[in-house]
Amino acid sequence: MDGFLGEYEHLTSREVEVLELVAMGLSAKEIAIRLDIAACTVARHVENVRLKTRTRNRTHMIAHVLSRGLIHLQVEAPADDEAGGI
Repeated sequence: MDGFLGEYEHLTSREVEVLELVAMGLSAKEIAIRLDIAACTVARHVENVRLKTRTRNRTHMIAHVLSRGLIHLQVEAPADDEAGGI
């Protein structure tokens, strides 16, 4: 596992933070609002990570980092009103 972590030491904490939000399905604009940065900055972080991980696109990038355990998704339970009682 140490070799794996060494492979990603070059990712900044901000890049990892953006990756986690992308993996949760947030758009660049939503991430920008949450982190109080410009949407183009979010796009630059995503592109930097994609290049560093040598992945083809956002989907491949997220699948790649998830499969290697770099980030972990926290799945939230739906609120009672979203559960959709039948």
